[in-house]
Amino acid sequence: MIELLGIFLSLLVFIGFSLFPFQVRYCENVLFKKEYCLYDVFFLNLLINFFILFLISFTKINIFYYFVIILSCSILTNIFFLTKNKKNFTKYININLLFFIIFNLTIYFYIAKDPTLSWDGQNNWFYKAQNFFYDYNFFDLIEIREANYYPHFGTLLWGFFWKNSLLQFEYSGRLIYIFIFLVSIFSICDLLNKKSHIKVLIYSALILVCFDSFLFKGYQEVLIFSFLIFVSKNFYYYILSQKKLFLIICFLCLNFLPWIKNEGYLYPIIFNLSLLFTIKYFPKKFEILLFIFLSAILLIIKNLIFYKYMSINLLHGGNLDLFLSLQDLKEFISSMLVGSVVAIFKYKIWFFILASIFLFYKRKNIKNKDIILIKFLNINLFLFILLVFGIYFSVMHHSYGLKWWIDNSLDRILYQISGLLIILIIVKTNYLKIRF
Repeated sequence: MIELLGIFLSLLVFIGFSLFPFQVRYCENVLFKKEYCLYDVFFLNLLINFFILFLISFTKINIFYYFVIILSCSILTNIFFLTKNKKNFTKYININLLFFIIFNLTIYFYIAKDPTLSWDGQNNWFYKAQNFFYDYNFFDLIEIREANYYPHFGTLLWGFFWKNSLLQFEYSGRLIYIFIFLVSIFSICDLLNKKSHIKVLIYSALILVCFDSFLFKGYQEVLIFSFLIFVSKNFYYYILSQKKLFLIICFLCLNFLPWIKNEGYLYPIIFNLSLLFTIKYFPKKFEILLFIFLSAILLIIKNLIFYKYMSINLLHGGNLDLFLSLQDLKEFISSMLVGSVVAIFKYKIWFFILASIFLFYKRKNIKNKDIILIKFLNINLFLFILLVFGIYFSVMHHSYGLKWWIDNSLDRILYQISGLLIILIIVKTNYLKIRF
């Protein structure tokens, strides 16, 4: 019984962090200027709090104090907000939010039933989370076991919410990954212009095809997947409105990725290259160029920090050899194609993404701003394909062998990338005439 209470309290804590500093009504009227942006507000508040936690992780400040301050401020401000105008309560209580809570609790119970960690979660990421559980900071990571050169943002959240849970069970910290995952799915579905029951069907289907319990056993891929959903959504908002706010949110989400996993630095590079290829479609070119320039600066700063304080290894096993025989090349292409097909069948969201891309090519009368998004994401996908092939080409002669690398990582890389492209399914659905 006490464990059930701990799970419910964890959800309340996550919601508390999602409702401060910005209130839903304020965001609707001032920031977003639209209704039904609850999950945008959730994520914006999480992003702000995560950014502050990230900065604190480089200091000796005890992050427990931040937990108490934020939770206290969230409770007090929201009580004031609700008592001031009881009609505001309707912003929180609706069928959509009820489903959100049910999905959260269902998956929490599922994880609690089998809280075991995967190999990588146990042998690499767990020790980084434990570092923050015991109130150490970023600079102490050099002393931990195994891959101390891995980035720490995801494990900072893991350790923070593990420490500040009722029973301090390790899996309590990982529940925040589920919360972020579901916020991202519900948020992207807010773009749908369909009736409520259609939305329920679509976000339920997306959760089913995107959820993989294995990835919640200590892996970080689901965080990159979720952040890429917010990257694409806020970039789409920017295309539609040209408001700087959305470009700033997109910028922050994108530049958190190198701090989640080592290969996370590849996503800003691909995204920014795609911006350069499509810059003619954006009226405010200076903003786009500034976005690219500042992203490059942050990547350099991140690498300099790791070069100075950690045993960095950005190649992570790369061993490029350009002298390949024809047989090696055939084996490489064959292995990559088979590995990609297996990964697509494992993460079936790709069937819907590829179908959406195909159907957009077949359809006429697409809105101009949707065309910009589609072209931009198609360029991203093309560059990602080239990048993935390049990554695995570099490990052709690695001691582990190409097959080992494909079997152990290709599916997870494709899963991460799918987060950026899910918006194509949503936009395509808006063009469909659904009559039930």
